[in-house]
Amino acid sequence: MIVRAALALLVVLPLTGCALGTASRPYPGANVDRLWECTVAVAEDPTVEQWYTVENNVWVSRGDRRVELMRVIERVLEQEGAKPEYQRQTWSMTLRVLAASPDGDPETGEVRRDPEVRIESRSSRPPAQFWIFADAMLDAIDARLNDPVQRPGVAPPAKRPDRSGQVAPGGSLQSP
Repeated sequence: MIVRAALALLVVLPLTGCALGTASRPYPGANVDRLWECTVAVAEDPTVEQWYTVENNVWVSRGDRRVELMRVIERVLEQEGAKPEYQRQTWSMTLRVLAASPDGDPETGEVRRDPEVRIESRSSRPPAQFWIFADAMLDAIDARLNDPVQRPGVAPPAKRPDRSGQVAPGGSLQSP
């Protein structure tokens, strides 16, 4: 009886699209519009550490703050004592920016105290590295969100002008 229930669960779970391939992170105090801008920017940036991006297809749905991403990446994995191995992967995922809803989301009833970014694999069997890749994307969103240069309304830190190689007219070439 228990074996049948477990088998039924293994068959039903992938079909329901539940959290088998989902990563999310709350962003306490974040402005949802700014969080959305950062999420789109990260999806459009084809950089994947240790991989070469062959294709980066991004479809943006501003109305429901959803990004569909299909990225083809490849690399040659070289490990000590093994022959180099060519690897090619296709990542298909959905990124969603969800606003805080302390009284429950009108569509799902889900309660969220803070805005959240949720990344869901569109594959019924997410790649083994999905969670590493999703965490890297969430880290990149964090970095953009917390970058004072990219924050609206915040002046970038003042830079000292580069005066290397400049000598004031009639000035000395010696250090003061």
